[in-house]
Amino acid sequence: MLDSAVSNASERTPLPPASAPLKSILAELKARADAGDSDAATRLFRDMQTCAQVQRLNQTMPGVANRVLNDTSAPASSAAAQRSERMLDFVQRNLDFARNNAAMCAGLSADDMANLVPATLQAAQLGDAQAANCYVGANLNNWPGLVNNPQWVQDYQSNALNLANNALQQGDWSMAMLMAQAYGGSSRNLLNQITGNNAQQAYTYAKLMSLGQPTGTQQAQRSTNALSNFSSQLTPAQIQAADQQAQQMYQQYFNNTPRQTGDVAGAMQACQGGGPPGF
Repeated sequence: MLDSAVSNASERTPLPPASAPLKSILAELKARADAGDSDAATRLFRDMQTCAQVQRLNQTMPGVANRVLNDTSAPASSAAAQRSERMLDFVQRNLDFARNNAAMCAGLSADDMANLVPATLQAAQLGDAQAANCYVGANLNNWPGLVNNPQWVQDYQSNALNLANNALQQGDWSMAMLMAQAYGGSSRNLLNQITGNNAQQAYTYAKLMSLGQPTGTQQAQRSTNALSNFSSQLTPAQIQAADQQAQQMYQQYFNNTPRQTGDVAGAMQACQGGGPPGF
């Protein structure tokens, strides 16, 4: 009974207050995550992800804001005026995001920020679906400290597909999108270097995506275009096998998850260096 009480102590210990300065709680969260506390691992991953976004926005948004605000030319059309308004809104939301999280992210060193990648992997391994998508869909340019930690690439090679398969078995549409892109030859992240190009598997995941998309949407049309592209590289027998595999995956893993609403790509926005929803 004593052992049980000790093992569950971290579950009874509340997490630090929301928006507490990450610098002051990083060591505590890391120690708890290392001990298997999934809530602490998720908190560490999400706070670090937020602060990585804040750092990127602080580097890029002032220049973007200056260009937008200094553009005094009259819009050539109503559509151009609407684009200008959307851009202003985009800049404002990003500046607000950075300002609202400035106190939480103050004082973090490069060594502190180098915890982002291992924290993301750890949270993913402890069951955080967003962390799994961020890790598997990682853009190396957004991995602070990579040059000094080449082991991270080997860790990715060892863990990415296992995390992807686990997510697919939970009906994760974002992971299905990542797999479709990787097998289709996308160079946006490391995953293609693990999967390689495979037209039949790319078709399979494009078909799976199409099964979850409402008909008549832009997303459904993109899936139709992808299916047409990949089917031209396959034999009828391969297409039949891919259709069957996609249907089986949908019935087994995705049938009880909500159909896509078009937000699948948006779910990856924060992982790719964007901050709040993009322009």
